[in-house]
Amino acid sequence: MMSDDGPVPVDGSTRARVQRVWERLGRACEAAGRDRDEVRLLPVSKLHDVDEIRAVHAALAEVSGDAGPRSYGENHVQEIVAKTARIGPDEGIDFTLIGHLQTNKVNAVLPRIREFQALDSLRLAARLDRRLTELGRTLDVLVEVNTSGERTKHGVGLDEAFGFCEALADYEALDVKGLMTVAVDSPDTARVAACFDALVALRDRLRGRAVLGSTWCELSMGMSGDFPLAIAHGATTVRIGTALFGPRAY
Repeated sequence: MMSDDGPVPVDGSTRARVQRVWERLGRACEAAGRDRDEVRLLPVSKLHDVDEIRAVHAALAEVSGDAGPRSYGENHVQEIVAKTARIGPDEGIDFTLIGHLQTNKVNAVLPRIREFQALDSLRLAARLDRRLTELGRTLDVLVEVNTSGERTKHGVGLDEAFGFCEALADYEALDVKGLMTVAVDSPDTARVAACFDALVALRDRLRGRAVLGSTWCELSMGMSGDFPLAIAHGATTVRIGTALFGPRAY
């Protein structure tokens, strides 16, 4: 693992955080009666420096026994652009956009991401599809669903989500893998769990009607504060930032 100035050490606090998260993931899967391999860990590196990403990446390789490629979640296009400029192609690090994407930033971000987890408008779907077709490639995408009903959150509303997903059949360059949500931020676990259950119910309905011919295999839900609950309710991807990286410097 190299930084711009040489090797980056994995300090004890980074390794300890990563170890704790890895162990909690394992315990949550065991408690839910699920195989550990059923749940993907997507580290969220928003507002963390490239060397911090490298340190977490190295620690994850140590604790998981897997030194292979890993994707990191970012919310903002400008951060992805800046970070990919500093990360070498042989470092095994790439990025997944999990935040809102404006159509005027599609060209900048497409060459730099593996996956997009926040598709929430047909206008954006059309823009992505056109550009991907020009590039001769496809993109894995998840539909972001606003399961909490909060106006401050992005995502397609639950009432519209089924029809929205059906309409994605018009965009062949989008490889729709599943759904994503951000649950309500509440100490009431029943309210949080209801958001997760709503996403599972939508997934089951889409599967039952064979929408897009997709298995809708991905359910991206759960973050640092609620990922064990998300795993218990069927998450296949958990997006964890603070628990891995420590507090962000806003």
